[in-house]
Amino acid sequence: MCSRVSIVILDESIASKIAAGEVIERPASVVKELVENALDAGGGRVEVEVREAGRGLIRVTDDGRGMSREDAVLALQRYATSKIREAEDLSSVQTFGFRGEALPSIAAVSHMTMVTRAAGEAVGTRVAAVGGEVTELEEVGAPVGTQVSVSRLFYNTPARLKFLRRDAAEAGRIVETCTRFLFSHPETALLLRVEGREVIQHGGSQGLRGAVVAAWGREMAEGMIPVELAVGGMEVGGLVSGPSRHRASRNRQFLFVNRRWIRNRRLTHAVEEGYRGAAPEGRFPAAVVLLEVDPGGVDVNVHPTKAEVRLQREQEAHEVVLRAVREGLERAGGLTGVGLQAAASAGGGAGPPPQGELSGGASGAGGWVGTLGAPGVLSAAFQTEAGRGLELRPLAQLRQTYILAESRQGLLVVDQHRAQERVLYERFAEARLSRSGGSQVLLEPASVQLGAREAAALGEQMDELRGVGFEIEAFGRDAYLVRAVPVELKGEEAGGLVRDVAEELAGEEGERSVERRREKLLITLSCRSAVKAGDALSYEEMAALLGALSGTARPYTCPHGWPIVMTISNFEIDRRFNR
Repeated sequence: MCSRVSIVILDESIASKIAAGEVIERPASVVKELVENALDAGGGRVEVEVREAGRGLIRVTDDGRGMSREDAVLALQRYATSKIREAEDLSSVQTFGFRGEALPSIAAVSHMTMVTRAAGEAVGTRVAAVGGEVTELEEVGAPVGTQVSVSRLFYNTPARLKFLRRDAAEAGRIVETCTRFLFSHPETALLLRVEGREVIQHGGSQGLRGAVVAAWGREMAEGMIPVELAVGGMEVGGLVSGPSRHRASRNRQFLFVNRRWIRNRRLTHAVEEGYRGAAPEGRFPAAVVLLEVDPGGVDVNVHPTKAEVRLQREQEAHEVVLRAVREGLERAGGLTGVGLQAAASAGGGAGPPPQGELSGGASGAGGWVGTLGAPGVLSAAFQTEAGRGLELRPLAQLRQTYILAESRQGLLVVDQHRAQERVLYERFAEARLSRSGGSQVLLEPASVQLGAREAAALGEQMDELRGVGFEIEAFGRDAYLVRAVPVELKGEEAGGLVRDVAEELAGEEGERSVERRREKLLITLSCRSAVKAGDALSYEEMAALLGALSGTARPYTCPHGWPIVMTISNFEIDRRFNR
């Protein structure tokens, strides 16, 4: 017999925790809400302090308008707002939002203290709350503005606490959140301290390029190109990386609509399409692009965190952003010369080489021959699980991407990038296990300037990097010197490789398993170091690569699991020719 299901009204304390969970997912969510409040209050300077990755303390201080005693108490009540009076107001709010849930939601899952004073008030107000309940209310001396301190976050919601990532990952999210505000409001001074260390320091008077210096370093900022265009009631401004500053991932692409950071596939496509021809295929621009449109044409309530927006004139926005990026690059000469040649050589922008074009390959792969096997080796043997050998003889390159090789069984097509990726992966794995990775000391140390998030990710894996042969040391804030690299790698690319690896690690969203993180590091190193599609190989280089591949444990799949070798059997070839 089925029992009847009863519907009950939840207790207010339970309901508030559920509501809080919709707004406050992690420490970075708290930082986002509090910084938004500070900016909406007209703060010219915002300071963020974080301890224990936000679990222990998050403190946000601003010099904005502040609140009266009455407003301070009302701000902790649900649905309190200074911006909305009627439903119609939702479509015209031009600040970050009415924040009717932010402070009450944070207070519901933490210990919160707020000190605030409005201009014209003789004294300030201090209000403290635990689990959403006000426990203290008093007058205090305070400067004009507001300071909100949040401690013991999620103390009463252990399930939420349990699913937070490692401290480095959560701290990385906070850095990313503050970086977004840094770019969207470059006129505001912003200071971020994480565990007592200044991670972001921006004075507010250096404009957007100064904000990029604070986030990514001077080297990166100086290589960025301004983009600017106004047409059809839309305005685009920002910076994109020059042809020599492209990245290994999209981690450094920031898009804003009316100063709100957003995710939008169409606008991301517009940036990359505008950049086409300035970088090789598989590389991405760093970009800070700010789009201003009529607020009435933007729906910011598509997603609970307002990260995704719906644009009424999305196709027009796509065209304006694309034009802005392309014209900015053209003005700077970024779509001619080296940038265009690099893209063409990788098959990007200029289209792929003609189908069926074969090349014996000119020596130009950067000199990695000899690290994979002795030059002049003209055959190699793949050992299958059954132990049957396949004698191989290189024939030619196809589209500077595949090695064509002859065997007793027929014609083999070998993906050159995946082949070397497999070779390097197994050598790195062996070096890590034995802690005997050979190093080659660089004649000149390579300097690398990283963003705070990438620096944190790299620091976490420093021991593993030493194990495979790297020698890297800190050199100032978020800067590193690469003094040695594994013997398998090319020294002249050390700086770019370390930067690519750091960006890749920073995008892993805090993988929990130590062993899985190590695995991802080796895969990333192998992938970033391997010869690429579009690299011309000499006959000797192709033979050396096949010889090295034959000695691996799994010559048929790369570390990502993709196939390396495709066989066209003698039988199939003869059948096609009716022999």
